[in-house]
Amino acid sequence: MADAVMTRREWKIRATARLAGTESPALVAGMLLCHVLGIDKVALVAHDDEPVSPQAGEELEALLLRRLAGEPVAYLLGEREFYGRDFLVNRHTLIPRPETEHLVEEALFFFQGKEQVRFLDLGTGSGCIAVTLAAERPSWQGTAVDVSADALEKAEANAARHGTAKRLTFLHADFTLPLPLEEGSFDLVVSNPPYVSEEEYAALDAGVRNFEPRSALVPGPQGLEHPRAVEAAARALLKEGGLFLMEHGHLQGEACRALCPDAYWTDVRTGRDLAGKDRFLSAVRRSGV
Repeated sequence: MADAVMTRREWKIRATARLAGTESPALVAGMLLCHVLGIDKVALVAHDDEPVSPQAGEELEALLLRRLAGEPVAYLLGEREFYGRDFLVNRHTLIPRPETEHLVEEALFFFQGKEQVRFLDLGTGSGCIAVTLAAERPSWQGTAVDVSADALEKAEANAARHGTAKRLTFLHADFTLPLPLEEGSFDLVVSNPPYVSEEEYAALDAGVRNFEPRSALVPGPQGLEHPRAVEAAARALLKEGGLFLMEHGHLQGEACRALCPDAYWTDVRTGRDLAGKDRFLSAVRRSGV
C-alpha cells in the first residue's frame, strides 16, 4: 500500500476499509493523514486529489499497522485534547480522559474570584490537570508530583507548550511516601491517582491494557491503595478550608468517601460525570485539627 502512488482521497478510502471493525475508521484515517502531512481537516478536503508522496506513504503505513495492532490513536498522534488544549502524550503517560476535566471544573468553581491559589497535583502524568489549572488562572501556582521521571518530562514539555512553566514546580517523588513539602501550605490538592483493581484491570479494553502504563492504572489488588495515600497527603498538606479533589472509579464513591474521617473533613461528597456515574471525591479540610 505504501509503495503505490495514491491521492489523499484514495489513501483515506483504502485505509478506512482496512480499519473496518475499529473505532471510527474514517475519522482515524483522516487524522493520520493530517498528522503525517502537517495539514488540517479543511486542507485535507480541499486538496484531496493531491498525491501522497512515497515518504509520507511509508509513515502512514507504519501508523496504520500500529493502529491495526490496537495502539490508541493518541499515541499514534503523540497528543490528546484536554479542556480545549492539546497535550503531548506517550506510553509513559496515561491518555487524558474527558472525565478528568470535572476536577478542573470543580476547582475553578470552588475558587472563583480568588486570585492567589497554591495547588498540588499528585500523580500528574502528562500534566494535563496542573497545566490546565495554571493556564486557566494565570495568577495560580502549583506543584506537580509524579514517581515517573519520563512522565514528568512530558508534563514539563506540556507546561512549556502552554506557557505555564514559570508557575509550576515539578517534583519527582512517590506520593505514597512523605513528601518534602510544607504541611498546611496548599489551598487545593487534586489527583487522578491509579485506582483500578486487579480484577477490573483484567476486564479493561486491550488497547488500554496493552499500551497504557499499568503503574498509572493499578495501585494494588483492591484499587484503593493509592486513593488512601492521596487522602493522607491531602490531610497533611492542605490549609484549613482547603479543597481536596480526587478522581476514582465509578463503583468507588462510597469507599472513597469512607477514606475521609469526619474529624478532618467536611462537605464530603461524590461528584458525577456526564453519564451520571460516580466519578470524583470532593472534601474540605476542617479547621482546628
